[in-house]
Amino acid sequence: MKKLLSLSGIFIFASLFIFSGKVSAQASSSDVPWTDTNHVDYNRWYVGGMFGVYQFFGDIAEHTYFPGTGKKGKFNWMLGAKVGREFNQRFGARINFNTGQMFSQRNDDWFKANEMDLQLDFTLNMTNIIAPYRYNKKWNATVYVGAGFFGYRSILYDVNDNIIGNVGYDMNGDKTNMKFTSCIDVGSIIGYRLTKGLDIFLEIGLTNTPVDDLDAKFVVLSELDNYSHVSLGLHYTFGKYDDAYKWNPKPDYVKAIEDKIVDMGNNIDSVQKCCAEKNKINPCDTSTVDGDGDKVPDCRDLELDSPKGSIVNFQGIAIISPDSATGEPTIAAGVAPAQKNNAPAIFFSPIYFEYDKTIIDSTGEFTLINVAIYMKQYPDARILISGNCDKHASDKYNEDLSLRRCNKAKKILTEEYGIDPSRLDIQPNGKRYLLFPKHDHANRRVDFSLIQ
Repeated sequence: MKKLLSLSGIFIFASLFIFSGKVSAQASSSDVPWTDTNHVDYNRWYVGGMFGVYQFFGDIAEHTYFPGTGKKGKFNWMLGAKVGREFNQRFGARINFNTGQMFSQRNDDWFKANEMDLQLDFTLNMTNIIAPYRYNKKWNATVYVGAGFFGYRSILYDVNDNIIGNVGYDMNGDKTNMKFTSCIDVGSIIGYRLTKGLDIFLEIGLTNTPVDDLDAKFVVLSELDNYSHVSLGLHYTFGKYDDAYKWNPKPDYVKAIEDKIVDMGNNIDSVQKCCAEKNKINPCDTSTVDGDGDKVPDCRDLELDSPKGSIVNFQGIAIISPDSATGEPTIAAGVAPAQKNNAPAIFFSPIYFEYDKTIIDSTGEFTLINVAIYMKQYPDARILISGNCDKHASDKYNEDLSLRRCNKAKKILTEEYGIDPSRLDIQPNGKRYLLFPKHDHANRRVDFSLIQ
């Protein structure tokens, strides 16, 4: 029976180790988004040390289900050391060595045992498996399963402290050869990163043995002797790089995308500085004279005699001017003439906003110009301005934020381009209509639609 359990443990561990190698290889060649398949500049190796207590489960075990208790309060101490390597963000392996002393009693009998074990464990980083898109985490939860060898010597006493059983001791209490056998262990580790390479952890593990004499008392057909441990320790991940696989570092392709976004933002800023002439105009008192009534003060107006009813740009230059004979609006060459009372269906690009902002950038202003041109061409057209937000914050806050975004667009259309406010309806949607649940930036927008 003992040999069967030992062989079963070794077989289970070998199967898991082979499976982990296959899964690791597949993970390295797969296209899973969060797995970094190119970047190898991560710290993978770590060492650790821990101190804790043993808990014995066997024939001589009573009133010892509080970690660390034993005969007359004797302390069941243990020390551990380990060396490990992370294959990727999810899988790893470690060599684990523990040693210590345990005591336990039942009725009037009690025993003490010296123990040491050496195990090879397969680790699963559950935090990175469950939350793969949260990078550079502080907390980490790992489970492990493994197998190895277990050595012990123990001595059993009666109520008068006379020796009544022994393994690795003679009847005089002198040490003889330690007994060795195989073992299987399982457990979990919760760690917290303190610095770049150092993290503190709590480990809880259970070791299954195929023997019944760890307590120096063999009882036919009794349950096998097992023990657990609870320990606190430190891990140090070493290497010359800044990131470690354990904490799910941000993959290179994500960093590249972020760099591109930053570059795009810099380019947009550059274009805005170059092309948005509004930023180049020196500020002036906007309450000064506006001779042609185009809502651009004369101190900024580059066309001081724009025809009444014209749509002008921010420099006061007419974009659309009314025909002097008919009073109908006319637009630049190449644009289709207005069809009175017959506004065709049209699509306007949305205006997108930054997080928790109502600022309309230069791209959004071009959209507003297109809306204004359309409404000047078709005087009977009415437009619905609908505001939307992302999923963050409360419903009430997002309702108010979407309303402010709508009002900002309406204010520019009415005050800068002379659109009648009665032709503009507002619909604040808040976060009720999330078109893209995983892309917040696409939900922060104002849409324009034609009211038939």
